[in-house]
Amino acid sequence: MTTNAAQVVQQQLDAYNKRDIDAFMTLFSDNATLLSFPGDQVLAQGKAKVKEVYQKLFESSPKLHSELIHRSVIGNRVIDHERISGRLGNDVVELVVVYEVTKGKISRCMVIK
Repeated sequence: MTTNAAQVVQQQLDAYNKRDIDAFMTLFSDNATLLSFPGDQVLAQGKAKVKEVYQKLFESSPKLHSELIHRSVIGNRVIDHERISGRLGNDVVELVVVYEVTKGKISRCMVIK
């Protein structure tokens, strides 16, 4: 597996769009944290909890798709502007996601709505 932050995040995005929970989770560290901004609200702590969140999302959103609008990379941080369609029956949601990649795995993911 590659340790390039942008490549790790792209692999994660590809797995997300396929709703492939197993491939998706191989890209997260065991102690990964999923946060919501503002306020750094913890949505999930640890790989098992992150998997629960996304497994429910994948199962309830058969038309789920994320379109990458823009990506910036600063060291081991990747900032994606994404347009999500088919999420829980909603039309389109735009958000920014900040990924922190440590040792080739996503260790922190902050969602800004």
